Amino acid sequence: MAPRASVLLLAVAVAAAACAAASAQIRLGKVVVTGVVPCNTGTLIDVAASPAFPDANVELRCGGSVVAGATTSRNGSFAIEADMTSSLGALVGACELVVDTPLAKCNATLPASGALVSYLQSPLAGMLSGVFRLVPSGFSFHA
Repeated sequence: MAPRASVLLLAVAVAAAACAAASAQIRLGKVVVTGVVPCNTGTLIDVAASPAFPDANVELRCGGSVVAGATTSRNGSFAIEADMTSSLGALVGACELVVDTPLAKCNATLPASGALVSYLQSPLAGMLSGVFRLVPSGFSFHA
Protein backbone atom coordinates (compact mmCIF):
# COMPACT_ATOMS: atom_id res chain seq x y z
CA MET A 1 0.00 0.00 0.00
CA ALA A 2 2.85 2.40 0.77
CA PRO A 3 4.10 2.49 -2.88
CA ARG A 4 0.55 3.19 -4.10
CA ALA A 5 0.22 6.17 -1.69
CA SER A 6 3.59 7.50 -2.86
CA VAL A 7 2.54 7.26 -6.50
CA LEU A 8 -0.73 9.05 -5.73
CA LEU A 9 1.10 11.78 -3.82
CA LEU A 10 3.58 12.19 -6.69
CA ALA A 11 0.72 12.42 -9.22
CA VAL A 12 -0.99 15.13 -7.16
CA ALA A 13 2.28 17.08 -6.86
CA VAL A 14 2.90 16.87 -10.63
CA ALA A 15 -0.65 18.01 -11.39
CA ALA A 16 -0.33 20.95 -8.98
CA ALA A 17 2.99 21.99 -10.55
CA ALA A 18 1.49 21.78 -14.05
CA CYS A 19 -1.46 23.96 -13.02
CA ALA A 20 0.86 26.53 -11.44
CA ALA A 21 3.04 26.66 -14.56
CA ALA A 22 0.03 27.05 -16.85
CA SER A 23 -1.40 29.92 -14.83
CA ALA A 24 1.89 31.84 -14.62
CA GLN A 25 2.25 34.68 -17.11
CA ILE A 26 4.97 34.30 -19.68
CA ARG A 27 7.11 37.43 -19.69
CA LEU A 28 8.31 38.52 -23.12
CA GLY A 29 10.33 41.48 -21.86
CA LYS A 30 9.37 45.07 -21.28
CA VAL A 31 8.58 48.20 -23.22
CA VAL A 32 10.18 51.49 -22.13
CA VAL A 33 8.86 54.74 -23.57
CA THR A 34 10.76 57.97 -22.90
CA GLY A 35 10.31 61.49 -24.17
CA VAL A 36 9.42 65.11 -23.46
CA VAL A 37 5.90 66.56 -23.55
CA PRO A 38 5.63 70.02 -25.14
CA CYS A 39 3.36 72.78 -23.85
CA ASN A 40 1.94 73.87 -27.19
CA THR A 41 -0.79 73.27 -29.75
CA GLY A 42 -0.51 72.23 -33.37
CA THR A 43 0.38 69.20 -35.41
CA LEU A 44 3.69 67.40 -34.88
CA ILE A 45 4.80 69.96 -32.30
CA ASP A 46 8.54 70.70 -32.29
CA VAL A 47 9.62 69.75 -28.77
CA ALA A 48 12.90 71.68 -29.08
CA ALA A 49 11.06 74.91 -29.98
CA SER A 50 8.28 74.55 -27.38
CA PRO A 51 8.32 75.01 -23.64
CA ALA A 52 8.16 71.79 -21.60
CA PHE A 53 4.98 70.61 -19.89
CA PRO A 54 5.77 69.80 -16.22
CA ASP A 55 3.49 67.65 -14.04
CA ALA A 56 1.47 66.32 -16.99
CA ASN A 57 -0.08 62.86 -16.85
CA VAL A 58 1.12 60.70 -19.77
CA GLU A 59 -0.67 57.43 -20.54
CA LEU A 60 0.41 54.57 -22.78
CA ARG A 61 -2.82 53.33 -24.37
CA CYS A 62 -2.97 50.15 -26.40
CA GLY A 63 -6.21 49.16 -28.10
CA GLY A 64 -8.00 51.95 -26.23
CA SER A 65 -6.98 50.69 -22.78
CA VAL A 66 -4.48 52.36 -20.46
CA VAL A 67 -1.50 50.02 -20.11
CA ALA A 68 0.83 52.25 -18.06
CA GLY A 69 1.40 55.86 -17.19
CA ALA A 70 3.77 58.43 -15.73
CA THR A 71 3.92 62.08 -14.69
CA THR A 72 6.36 64.42 -16.38
CA SER A 73 9.19 65.97 -14.40
CA ARG A 74 9.89 69.70 -14.10
CA ASN A 75 11.56 69.63 -17.52
CA GLY A 76 8.62 67.81 -19.14
CA SER A 77 10.42 64.47 -19.48
CA PHE A 78 8.84 61.12 -18.67
CA ALA A 79 9.64 57.42 -18.67
CA ILE A 80 6.99 54.70 -18.85
CA GLU A 81 7.67 50.99 -18.33
CA ALA A 82 5.22 48.22 -19.21
CA ASP A 83 5.37 44.45 -19.61
CA MET A 84 5.59 43.43 -23.25
CA THR A 85 2.64 41.09 -22.68
CA SER A 86 0.32 44.01 -21.87
CA SER A 87 1.71 46.38 -24.50
CA LEU A 88 2.38 44.04 -27.42
CA GLY A 89 0.36 46.42 -29.60
CA ALA A 90 3.21 48.94 -29.34
CA LEU A 91 5.21 46.79 -31.73
CA VAL A 92 2.52 46.90 -34.41
CA GLY A 93 1.46 50.52 -34.03
CA ALA A 94 -1.69 49.90 -32.00
CA CYS A 95 -0.49 52.02 -29.07
CA GLU A 96 -0.26 55.75 -28.51
CA LEU A 97 0.73 58.24 -25.85
CA VAL A 98 -2.06 60.47 -24.56
CA VAL A 99 -1.71 63.55 -22.34
CA ASP A 100 -5.17 64.44 -20.99
CA THR A 101 -3.85 67.13 -18.64
CA PRO A 102 -5.26 70.44 -19.98
CA LEU A 103 -2.68 72.63 -21.71
CA ALA A 104 -4.00 75.56 -19.66
CA LYS A 105 -2.14 73.97 -16.72
CA CYS A 106 1.22 74.81 -18.32
CA ASN A 107 0.11 78.01 -20.10
CA ALA A 108 -3.13 79.83 -19.17
CA THR A 109 -3.51 81.15 -22.73
CA LEU A 110 -3.80 77.62 -24.19
CA PRO A 111 -7.03 75.57 -24.39
CA ALA A 112 -8.53 74.12 -21.20
CA SER A 113 -9.78 71.02 -23.04
CA GLY A 114 -8.29 68.63 -25.57
CA ALA A 115 -5.34 66.27 -25.45
CA LEU A 116 -1.85 65.83 -26.82
CA VAL A 117 -1.46 62.54 -28.69
CA SER A 118 1.58 60.83 -30.19
CA TYR A 119 2.16 57.53 -31.89
CA LEU A 120 5.36 55.65 -31.10
CA GLN A 121 8.50 54.88 -33.04
CA SER A 122 11.58 52.83 -32.31
CA PRO A 123 15.17 53.95 -32.74
CA LEU A 124 17.34 51.61 -34.81
CA ALA A 125 18.68 49.91 -31.67
CA GLY A 126 15.23 49.61 -30.12
CA MET A 127 15.58 46.12 -28.64
CA LEU A 128 18.34 45.58 -26.13
CA SER A 129 18.47 42.67 -23.65
CA GLY A 130 14.73 42.09 -23.46
CA VAL A 131 13.88 45.82 -23.32
CA PHE A 132 12.12 47.39 -26.30
CA ARG A 133 12.73 51.16 -26.28
CA LEU A 134 10.25 53.51 -27.94
CA VAL A 135 9.94 57.28 -28.28
CA PRO A 136 7.10 59.60 -29.31
CA SER A 137 6.88 60.18 -33.05
CA GLY A 138 5.61 63.72 -32.41
CA PHE A 139 2.81 65.12 -30.29
CA SER A 140 -0.23 66.72 -31.93
CA PHE A 141 -3.07 68.60 -30.25
CA HIS A 142 -6.53 67.04 -30.57
CA ALA A 143 -9.44 69.26 -29.53
